[in-house]
Amino acid sequence: MAVYFNYSDKLHDSCGIAGSFASRGTNVTNVVIEMGKALQHRGQNGGGIAVKGFGKTMKIYKKAKAFNEIFRSVDLLKENSLQGEITIAHLRYPTEGANRQNCDAQPFYALYKGWELALGHNGSIVDIKKHKRKLRKFQIKLESDSDSEILTWLIVTAEGNSWRQKIANALSDVRGAYSLVMVTGDNKLMALRDPWGVRPLIWTQDNGHVFVASETCALDRISIRHSQKLKPGQLLVADLDGVIISDYIAVQKQSFCVFEKLYFSNETSVWDGVIGENRESLGQELANEEFERIEKDSFNISKIDYVVAVPDTARPGASAFYQTLAKKFPKYKLKYFRGLVKERYDWAKRTFIEDDPFLRNRQIEKKFFVSPTIVGKAIYLVDDTAVRLNTYSILVEYLHRIGVREIHCRFLAPKFLNPCFLGVNIGSRNELGAIEFDKNRNFKTLSENQLKKKLKVSSFFYLSIKGLAKSLGMTVDQMHSSHCTGCLDYYYPFDMRSYDRDFSKTAYVHKHAQQKPAKISRHIVASTIP
Repeated sequence: MAVYFNYSDKLHDSCGIAGSFASRGTNVTNVVIEMGKALQHRGQNGGGIAVKGFGKTMKIYKKAKAFNEIFRSVDLLKENSLQGEITIAHLRYPTEGANRQNCDAQPFYALYKGWELALGHNGSIVDIKKHKRKLRKFQIKLESDSDSEILTWLIVTAEGNSWRQKIANALSDVRGAYSLVMVTGDNKLMALRDPWGVRPLIWTQDNGHVFVASETCALDRISIRHSQKLKPGQLLVADLDGVIISDYIAVQKQSFCVFEKLYFSNETSVWDGVIGENRESLGQELANEEFERIEKDSFNISKIDYVVAVPDTARPGASAFYQTLAKKFPKYKLKYFRGLVKERYDWAKRTFIEDDPFLRNRQIEKKFFVSPTIVGKAIYLVDDTAVRLNTYSILVEYLHRIGVREIHCRFLAPKFLNPCFLGVNIGSRNELGAIEFDKNRNFKTLSENQLKKKLKVSSFFYLSIKGLAKSLGMTVDQMHSSHCTGCLDYYYPFDMRSYDRDFSKTAYVHKHAQQKPAKISRHIVASTIP
């Protein structure tokens, strides 16, 4: 008989966004809602849509509830006249601003001197206080503390005679991660990515429709299998004249969030290859590093009975970890076993999403069924990330208590050392399990051996930075020139020293030289909507 248990030590990305534009007379709202439902792994604290029909008033419907709960009934759309040729959707996980009530849900709405805009945002702005001060002269009453609402008002109040000019002027000195989807009062669908390309955004055309989304799994939901990336610094504008894509800002150092591939994105989504295959590569590299330890006689694999994954996102990597080791050591009877099975019905949300520590710890009580098969056995416990470690330690303690003989912790990502300022819910080193502070707020990084003793496990190892790069098919330098790994080794897209309150007490130096901005190109794509 299985044991009921909940585990919570996960990262979570800020949000998911989707949108569509269709020719006159075609309602796309139902389609966009289906796309949103496919992105619920990106945010479960709130959701909403903005709908614009030709010749009709823009409507926004949003609540501080999970997206599928908000839009459970088709009758809701009819009762609220939520139908139109242009629709955007947003699924929320808050990173900047309080998680209070419906006013914090997106899309946000702004109207200024005839410029009407609804906006959904994935990411986080690090210098948002500076931009909030800019709005004081307009005497705008903000609904929330959200950086996303401030972006909305920055755009509508910016100088310019076109949306492209306004966006370019509004975002010219904004620092942070922002993939945006927008609908305008003059019947346009717009989408853009920041010049560093931190967060994903894809787009496509199909049967006279234009679609944008955070991930390809949103298109899979509506049976569309072709798409392309919106590139960093690009703005897409779709209206009845067609689709125009242009660079609205000078492109900077490319810094795609490495954890989109490691954890955030759906494993069926495609970004530089299939996400699930990349996670298998992580497991292979983790196994290669394990092989080196075994060859050096620093670890005895013969005593391990099972490889057990912490569900669900670690499963592809854990399976590849097992398969690689089994091939290298066929004489041992190592097996892969689903010793932890995720509860699907009650507390099946991604638990790292919870903002309140009490709620997070409450969910420790209900999440996994633990199989009695692993009782009395020695296991590799493979997880994708090790962030807070407080709840991970509770899982380890529980497994020991029910009789698991040995626990050997392995992680498919390197050690977390720094906060994320760009859209992930790690705002302080206080939250990191591998960091310890003294009373003067000087901190030190715990070694793997120290973490082994802290968690009272038999062994404890992370994937190395080099192994992470190899899993991406890159050298470490190549990874740093194309991905943000700031939470791991302080390679952020830009200098974060002024935003990092502990920076003065670290041994880090800023690792990015000043770059010469790229030139802004003219319109590069044009097509017609049938």
